[in-house]
Amino acid sequence: MTNKPFCDGSHQRVGFDGTETADRRAYLDQAKRIPGPVMSLTDVESLCSAARFCDPNGQVWNLVLKTDHPTSQQHFVTQTCDCPSGRLVAWDDKTGEAVEKAFEPSIALIEDPDQHCSGPIWLRGYVQIYGVDGFAYELRNRVTLCRCGASKNKPFCDGSHIAIGFIDRL
Repeated sequence: MTNKPFCDGSHQRVGFDGTETADRRAYLDQAKRIPGPVMSLTDVESLCSAARFCDPNGQVWNLVLKTDHPTSQQHFVTQTCDCPSGRLVAWDDKTGEAVEKAFEPSIALIEDPDQHCSGPIWLRGYVQIYGVDGFAYELRNRVTLCRCGASKNKPFCDGSHIAIGFIDRL
């Protein structure tokens, strides 16, 4: 784009396909729940933007089963809350509340130097997303949107930017 962040029509020249294909049901209606001894995990795999924050100290799907151990619980919460797409949400079983970082409404671009590509658009702090037909998607604290055009779950990112080697020429 020559006039970032404003649209200059370059998406038409490069053949960007923004056709929405995402499931419009609420997050919890799509989520798989994995219970642990103290905390639980919900997971909507189709929202994965392949950011890999779920892995550094043991995968969150394994850590949730060890949330009665303080170190495992800390890693579980940190890794889950660092998931930019909001695919993963940690839940306090005692209160029934989601464990989330507080974000001011903001928009950022994710770059992925480990994979040598440009990642999704990251929305934080309950930024409202509207479909082309005016549909208001569920408000969520963390969401990643496709910016490469290859996602099979648009408007959301599904990690396809890695497979196609997408580079945004900033």
